[in-house]
Amino acid sequence: MSRVKILNGYGFVLIVLSIFLSTGLARANAVEVNYLNVAKLNNELRLDAEIAYELNSEVRGALVNGIPLIFQVEVQVVALKDWRWDKIISSVAKTYELKYHALSKQYVLDNLESGESDSYPDLESVLIQQGRVSAMYIAELDYLNSEEKYVVQLRARLLSNKLPLPLRMKSYFSPKWRLSSGWHEWPL
Repeated sequence: MSRVKILNGYGFVLIVLSIFLSTGLARANAVEVNYLNVAKLNNELRLDAEIAYELNSEVRGALVNGIPLIFQVEVQVVALKDWRWDKIISSVAKTYELKYHALSKQYVLDNLESGESDSYPDLESVLIQQGRVSAMYIAELDYLNSEEKYVVQLRARLLSNKLPLPLRMKSYFSPKWRLSSGWHEWPL
């Protein structure tokens, strides 16, 4: 009889583990980096990228009900070290605010660094535009040593710490609010 309880305990653990893994996999596909290119322009490194954002029904519902969402694209140039910690040479970020205006039925995308603002008729259009990163400055070539190895790291995510307090608390416990591509790394 005690053996059955142990097996049932393992079965319960396996079920709980599979639920956590399946929610983690669903969350991992919410933001994907589909393309990245780094080019030299004058004495600078510039980045082009395409990021696909897919909002689940809970996040879409909050957006349509007036909750602005803050997204950030972070890029780092990292010098790889053999015997020491890797060194971050450059770290830049672009931050966007996505909101919905109920009266005009338009989605608005604000670039919080430049102050630029554009309106879109539907969510898919604004997410496509938000995912286009074009000629983003990432580093000066003068800071790079030709004898070292470098990688470019990119991450796109929803900043849950910028949500209103009740949703922020919910985001700490719900994987539906943890929208992130995770760090992607490319050799430079």
